[in-house]
Amino acid sequence: MEQPQSIALLVPEIKELLTHRDYTLLKQVIRECSALDFADSWRAFDAPERLQLFRLLPATSALKLFEILEIEDQRYLFEHLNDDSLFPLLEGMDATDLVKIFHRISPRTLKKMTSLIKRQSALSHIDYLMKFPEGTAGSLMHPEFVKLAPKLTAKQALLLLQSVIRPNQKELLNSLFVTDEGGRVLGSLSVQDLITAPEESKLDELMDSVEGIKVRPETDQEEVSKLFSKYQINAAPVVDENGKLLGVLSVKDIISVVKQEATEDIAKMVGTRAADVQEHSVFRIFRHRMPWLVVTLLGGTLISVIIRAFEPVIAQVIALVAFSPLIAGMGGNVGSQSATITVRSIALGRLNRARKLRVIVREMSVGFLLGVFYACVLGTVAYLIYGFQFGVHFSFVVAVAMCTAMTIAATMGAIGPMLFDRLGIDPATATGPLVTTTTDIISNLIYFTLATILLLH
Repeated sequence: MEQPQSIALLVPEIKELLTHRDYTLLKQVIRECSALDFADSWRAFDAPERLQLFRLLPATSALKLFEILEIEDQRYLFEHLNDDSLFPLLEGMDATDLVKIFHRISPRTLKKMTSLIKRQSALSHIDYLMKFPEGTAGSLMHPEFVKLAPKLTAKQALLLLQSVIRPNQKELLNSLFVTDEGGRVLGSLSVQDLITAPEESKLDELMDSVEGIKVRPETDQEEVSKLFSKYQINAAPVVDENGKLLGVLSVKDIISVVKQEATEDIAKMVGTRAADVQEHSVFRIFRHRMPWLVVTLLGGTLISVIIRAFEPVIAQVIALVAFSPLIAGMGGNVGSQSATITVRSIALGRLNRARKLRVIVREMSVGFLLGVFYACVLGTVAYLIYGFQFGVHFSFVVAVAMCTAMTIAATMGAIGPMLFDRLGIDPATATGPLVTTTTDIISNLIYFTLATILLLH
């Protein structure tokens, strides 16, 4: 995504001012930029420059910028800012947002952060949320929420909200839950429901059921994101084993989860990890990527063995080698497409037991149709180039190999992620190097076997 033109034009000037330590003029320049502008251009500056810029921002702008930044950038600032710069951030941020960062900092830094927080309510919330593992519903939930009794009228509920919610707690109005005397959640409603309902209407008559959207605190964040996507909800209650309301999950938090999960899936599809996006250590990136490339190396070695086994037919019809990479590549591409679609369907919770067979058949059919089309194209090309020398049999081998390779690749692309998911392995791992390498092996094996049968025998 392109940077906004205003900040893009100012980046060189800001860098020059930082180099010359002209902080007076620099403060005037950065006043022209919004927090969102800086967030979009944050990567245009190196780490020391970001630190200097953040210290020069007004407190309000610094807090807005900090809340927009990625968690890794937030952690870096937490670990390098002085106490005077940290205090406004710690006092201004929500406990749930702080916990997301606290899960990723060292115990020493965590102790320093908590010592700077003066709000006792925030400290108690942080202590409570830190008990839940990172990436679970419990660590993401907001422990502050409004509980309404079922026999309250709409008018009484509105008066209660006016009396208990402070100006800096407007987000609490986005998720209102009705609970019984024991704190068990009974239903949910919105401020719009209260405003538009007759004043004397009881809340138990206005509330919507929450039975399908209750979440346990130990639920993984990816499962929670599927729930929000499926039911198109703005908030979900987090409850204990007895149904008692523990906290609230908001769609704002889930959006960041979806972004994080999507980044992780994309990274896994190419045999790397999400952390590599911001990793600076060449050796750490090398250590993580190397095992997946070993899979590709072993697969390539096996392909060499297969080609060596079919050396007699290759020696007689050397033109076979010309089409081998193309057939394997087309198979690998269609296999990766099927795997990507399947992985995304699993991530969104759209693949139940009944749909799995349909998806496999669908991808196999698509692979076959694509294979037939490209088989006709490649077979024609092969005949035009080599038909006078090897006859129609050669073109037929190339065409059939293309169709077979693409059909099998598409089928494997659908089955692979499902198998991984069944084994408890992240299905995103099934794409990229694994599917492509396996498809290359099978494609070459089919291709040269057909060539041996039809051209030599």
